[in-house]
Amino acid sequence: MTKTALARRSELGRTAVSEAFNRSASVPSARTVVALAQALRLDVPELLKLRATAAGVQREGSVRGTFFPPAGVGRPIADFDPHDLEVHPAIDVAPSKTGLGGVQGRRLPGYVRRYHDQELDDLVKAAADGHSGVIVLVGPSSTGKTRACWEAIQPLAPRGWRLWHPFDPTRAEAALNDLQRVGPGTVVWLNEAQHYLGASRGVGERIAASLRSLLVDRTAGPILILGTLWNNYAAEYTALPAPGKPDLHPQTRELLAGRLLSLPDSFDTFAIRDARTKASEGDLQLTQALNQAQGGRLTQYLAGAPALAERYRTATPSVRALIQAAMDARRLGVGSRITGNFLTQAAEDYISDSEYVTLGCDWVDEAFREATRQVHGNMAPLMPVRLRGPRLGQSNRIGEVDGNEYRLADSLDQLGRLERRHSCPPASFWEAAHEGLTDPTVLANLASAAHARYRLQWAHRLTGRVAEQADASALVDLAGMWMEEHPSVAEPLLRQSAEMGNARAMGDLGYLCEEAGDADGAEEWYQKATKAGDGHATYRLAQKLEELGDAEGAERLYRQALNRGDTESLGALGRIILDRGGDAFESLTMLNRSILHLIRQTARTMIASLDRATGAEKHSTIGRWAERKEGERLRSRIEEVGDKGDFDRFREAVAEGNRNGDTYGIFCHYLFLGMKDHDRAGAMLERAGRDGNSYALMEIAKEREKTGSLDEADAIYRTLLDSGDNAPLAPLAGLMRTAGNLKEAESLYWRSVEAGSTYAMFRLCELKEDMGDHASAEEIALQAANAGDASAVRVLSGARGGRAEPDGLWPYGLNPDGTPTVEPWWLP
Repeated sequence: MTKTALARRSELGRTAVSEAFNRSASVPSARTVVALAQALRLDVPELLKLRATAAGVQREGSVRGTFFPPAGVGRPIADFDPHDLEVHPAIDVAPSKTGLGGVQGRRLPGYVRRYHDQELDDLVKAAADGHSGVIVLVGPSSTGKTRACWEAIQPLAPRGWRLWHPFDPTRAEAALNDLQRVGPGTVVWLNEAQHYLGASRGVGERIAASLRSLLVDRTAGPILILGTLWNNYAAEYTALPAPGKPDLHPQTRELLAGRLLSLPDSFDTFAIRDARTKASEGDLQLTQALNQAQGGRLTQYLAGAPALAERYRTATPSVRALIQAAMDARRLGVGSRITGNFLTQAAEDYISDSEYVTLGCDWVDEAFREATRQVHGNMAPLMPVRLRGPRLGQSNRIGEVDGNEYRLADSLDQLGRLERRHSCPPASFWEAAHEGLTDPTVLANLASAAHARYRLQWAHRLTGRVAEQADASALVDLAGMWMEEHPSVAEPLLRQSAEMGNARAMGDLGYLCEEAGDADGAEEWYQKATKAGDGHATYRLAQKLEELGDAEGAERLYRQALNRGDTESLGALGRIILDRGGDAFESLTMLNRSILHLIRQTARTMIASLDRATGAEKHSTIGRWAERKEGERLRSRIEEVGDKGDFDRFREAVAEGNRNGDTYGIFCHYLFLGMKDHDRAGAMLERAGRDGNSYALMEIAKEREKTGSLDEADAIYRTLLDSGDNAPLAPLAGLMRTAGNLKEAESLYWRSVEAGSTYAMFRLCELKEDMGDHASAEEIALQAANAGDASAVRVLSGARGGRAEPDGLWPYGLNPDGTPTVEPWWLP
């Protein structure tokens, strides 16, 4: 029998068969041995014993680059099943008949190398040669990120490397507890790295800091850190903080800088060719994927994503309700593990009255059974989160046992974020969250989501549940949500948090007192916050001392505030040092740092403003930079020299960023030049526009509007539109509105809404109100609120008599179904 014929009979790739008979190759996997034994009608158990013996001998072999790590975290790579490391099970074209647990239906298709594999190979080779490294693969769900990592580390297995996958009791806890035990020759496996780097209460930052320490610790290395992330998480973690907002991910941003590797969501021509070659050698899984997948999306098909989407679209009302409740839970801030009790209660109002009367008495169990039934990719819409082993007396019926947990399939999670972005969950969802959830972070997320959708009564009730959990950080975060419109709601939350020692809460209480005209109360709280370490409160107290003429005390507090991270103190400190006759060089450095900080902050504001106006995804620009190592390096350099106040090096850094086409570098350069020569700055921005940077062109058009050159602005916007860019829709609509062309303005706003811009909804609502079409204005405001942007509601409410007045628009907020709340919910 030829090897090609054996590959067909065993349903293995020809490469796998050839390597199994190659004495110099690694010991074949247990699955390969089983498949070959059955094809050749040999004794399966005996061959598995021989394989185990050979694997042990090979592991003990003394070869160049072998590491013998001390007992610690992890196990030898060869001991792992890739599915245990969360490689997605692929479609099972012809189920195996081995009868061995864990083997049937879990065969991986042949691996098709793509461009990103070479960079992974280089990193692995460097690790084998003794150099620690880290790389995080970025891409949408089911694009092959985890499988690529698994294939890349195979050369390390015969060298004695170990692999550590922290996940018990939770991923973040496991990583934080045992990172210091990682020894040389270990792969740290951080699949779905958001569970580690995005952990709440600062845990993610501590993990990132520990990982950075490992990379530079010569006694711990060489180690290899591999992770995976969706694009939105990569964008979030690498984004600079918004103006006035705390920096939530400084350690993570540094860890990821220049270490993100993007994966395409489809196979290119060369990869398709290689896949066809493997299919012709007998790989039935790739054969089916090539025949069925659309647009080269082989990995998604293999993982079952299309079948999951089809299952969702054709689901019965009860199953669809469970899936939509899970979708809404995930997109509004509930963790990846969702209890069956929550889903059962939440799902009820997703089912219409006419559908509900047709349901049987056991509809819940039937719905869970169907929602957990696997598609041909061994995936299900809702995957049960199983305990490690059976427990006596535990029922096997899905949904029957209190506390069962489920995980929404990744592809449906992403689908829900897209298709349900304009939908507000029904009352049963909020009731289930209020009654059944206890995690203060999750409750705070949902309270914030309710507030953003103008469901004020539910936001208030969920805020109360957070207060019951006594989480100081969550309380102060939620208080910030209420401070402007309902300070009476915010104050008790801040007092509760302050009593637990939260410095930020003390500072915010000082702000509330100041707004209420209570100067003595404000100073008292600012003093308490300063003693507790709050930077901004220290700055405010310094201002008070300066107003009273205590320059020495003010300077001392400004320095203290700056050391605590308050950048507003830079300019004040530079000025007061100069006024007091202090070190002129130090004064100049502080003032320079203040100017460069303002430039960077303004550049971020400009980008964020353009993104919001155009409906672009949050942090979209920074997300694109994260895909280019050069862009990451330049951005880090701009931040570094800006923090030092070095004008000359800052000028060089932003000029380099401009030359490389990075939007952040372009805008920083534009603002820097504009301090002395506005014409030169404008010419530089126009060059960036001619080079194809749409952000630069949008800013040029805005400048033309400000100077009255409306025809030029119109021409720029329409040129961008003609190129297929939706960004100018809302700005051009505003231009048409100013010109009195209300019909075209309305049409453009609607096109922008369809492209995903809630900002356009806000402007369209204003337009309808000005035209006297109040009913349409209210309808659009409701749509925007459902999508999580209540700014239109608030503007209309203020225009019609006040937010909390009986004659204002929806003064008490909205019910989940969009009808106005009729009672003042904040009254005792």
